[in-house]
Amino acid sequence: MKAKRRLRRPYSILGHTLLLVIGIVALLTLLNLAIVLLRPPPRDVPLSSYEVSRLLKGEGIAKNSETLRTISSRLPPKLERRSIDDELAERAIARQLGLAPADVRLRRLGMRRNRFDGGLSQDRRELAAYGIDRFDPVIFGSFEAAARGGDGAWRIVSRKGDETANWQFGTALRIILSLLLVVPIAWLFSQRIARPIRAFATAAGRLGNQRHAEPVEIAGPAEIRLAAAAVNEMQTRIGRYVAERTSVVGALAHDLRTPLSRLNFHLAGVPDELRGKAEAEIAEMEQMIAATLEFVENETRLHPGELVDLALLVEGVVDDLADLGRDVRIERVAPATVLGDTLLLKRLFGNLINNAVFYGGRATVTLEAGHGQAVVEVADEGPGLSAADLERAFEPFYRAEASRNRSTGGMGLGLAIVKAAAERHGGAVTLFNRTQGGLCARVTLPTF
Repeated sequence: MKAKRRLRRPYSILGHTLLLVIGIVALLTLLNLAIVLLRPPPRDVPLSSYEVSRLLKGEGIAKNSETLRTISSRLPPKLERRSIDDELAERAIARQLGLAPADVRLRRLGMRRNRFDGGLSQDRRELAAYGIDRFDPVIFGSFEAAARGGDGAWRIVSRKGDETANWQFGTALRIILSLLLVVPIAWLFSQRIARPIRAFATAAGRLGNQRHAEPVEIAGPAEIRLAAAAVNEMQTRIGRYVAERTSVVGALAHDLRTPLSRLNFHLAGVPDELRGKAEAEIAEMEQMIAATLEFVENETRLHPGELVDLALLVEGVVDDLADLGRDVRIERVAPATVLGDTLLLKRLFGNLINNAVFYGGRATVTLEAGHGQAVVEVADEGPGLSAADLERAFEPFYRAEASRNRSTGGMGLGLAIVKAAAERHGGAVTLFNRTQGGLCARVTLPTF
């Protein structure tokens, strides 16, 4: 009951994802509203030609003049990018200053036509209706106006810088900064969601490689907890099924020894020729039973974990087989330490080397280590295996009839034991045909 209650309480991935999306949208909306409300757009205050003329005379105006600058120069301002509207405004300023049109210059800076066309059209209508004496055009945005004094010097009044563009740039910059502020928050939130998923995937993968691995921890979002509980239950059922199957096979193999012993006793009185053939068959059956019991033992017994010097272990297996007359040699060995069962590792490499000698004539062993893993390769000089045999080579009791048949003594359990032992240590084993001929078995184990 407590486990079921715990499964109902935790947060769900759906709820967290929905909360993340809503939170980000709400946060960005609040930031953008704050930017817009706290930074209202600047008002583009226009100046009439009359006000410009007062500034050129050195007089003040009622409007804010913080963006206005006044200087004196012996050189007239440039007249590039002028239009008919600039010339009309010049004439109005010259009239108000009492100067000739040649002594006044006006240039509008960075204006977009659609922003003041309507105003200029109204000015033109006034000019047509009342004449130039009543014409007082309005100047928007940035401009530069100049008037020549009696001493020949030019007095220049300018208003530069598009405040609207500056406001737009500042607003866009603040919105980008708000997005950059939200990104790490979203990343941390997503990490919190993804962390239990990654942990679950790692634990599930470990269960697939290690038959007696620890159960998956029931933690994280509700969906992950339910999946973890289901995986643990499935693992328990599979383990129970495998244990029952192997125990039945082991019991049958063990019980077969009794009738085989009685057969040996009954053969004492038969002719020598018949007895020799029968004893050979019985010996083969006993060998199969011994291999089956070894396989069952490896599958059922718990293996203690201890630090093993893999280089020393491989060298010991090679030396023992060489002392028995096997044609085996080591090319190179790198130092490596693994966590595992010494007896099971000896069986693993002993089976591989024996197979290489029996079916390939000679075995060559190499051990390399790096990047957190040790790689042991056992190569022979035999005919190799077909693609179909390579695919099924690790199946229990499977024998490649073309080159590895019963006459050579193979029971079809050696490679099955090798595969089970490698996986029990968190590693893997593969077979492949070498380009120069022969078969190579590669064992990969994680180093400690």
